[in-house]
Amino acid sequence: MATQKVRFNKEDRRPRANKDYDKVSYSKKMVKKGRKIIWQVKEKPTNNIIAHYFFEEDADKLVKFQNKNRVWEMNGGVPKFLWINNI
Repeated sequence: MATQKVRFNKEDRRPRANKDYDKVSYSKKMVKKGRKIIWQVKEKPTNNIIAHYFFEEDADKLVKFQNKNRVWEMNGGVPKFLWINNI
């Protein structure tokens, strides 16, 4: 079985990087549900709710980590199956 050889030309270029991903950022917001206070982590500009926390420190830890490391930035944000839609 022969292996296929790939040949590149001088005209070949890498695909351009998508510049839309550099706008993703995260913030925390306090939401009152009945008598409970819940901290939500929101993704901007999509306004998707990523997580709910009872303590502000936990939400702040996630926000700082995501804004520093930009884990999901190349994908355009957190995937849809990880969003939280309802409490």
